[in-house]
Amino acid sequence: MKARLRPSVIVPSVLVAAMACASRQAPRPNEIEDGVSFQKGAVFLTGSALGDGPGSLLGTMMGKVPNFRVRHVGNECPQITLRSNVTFMGVVNPHVYIDGTRATDTCVLESLRKEDVERVEVYPQGFTTRPGYGTHAHGLILVFMRSAE
Repeated sequence: MKARLRPSVIVPSVLVAAMACASRQAPRPNEIEDGVSFQKGAVFLTGSALGDGPGSLLGTMMGKVPNFRVRHVGNECPQITLRSNVTFMGVVNPHVYIDGTRATDTCVLESLRKEDVERVEVYPQGFTTRPGYGTHAHGLILVFMRSAE
């Protein structure tokens, strides 16, 4: 008579190992939790986190991203710092990308309606593993717009 394997004994240990590994994996961009989440030094704002806060996208980001500071000087674009060790003495603005296209300045964050934005990713250290984005010593802000449906 052939010996039969008992799958009920083998399968649970495999499932436990698989579940343990899955819990350590970083969520994929389309699986990011609703609200504010922090992953590998980046801050992700989605859904409900974009719905509250004053007026523009810039106003919504203030108070949700650690060390995110904004300074307005006259009629110029807002000066933004993402790290506490940076001063306002020179140009310290992070690079801003809207759907993969680099913006020329930070004024775009005041003109974007938060209702039109799907997700914002903030990289204070200035680099991302996403392909197609450069690095910048003063950080990166990636804005992903809702698609017209």
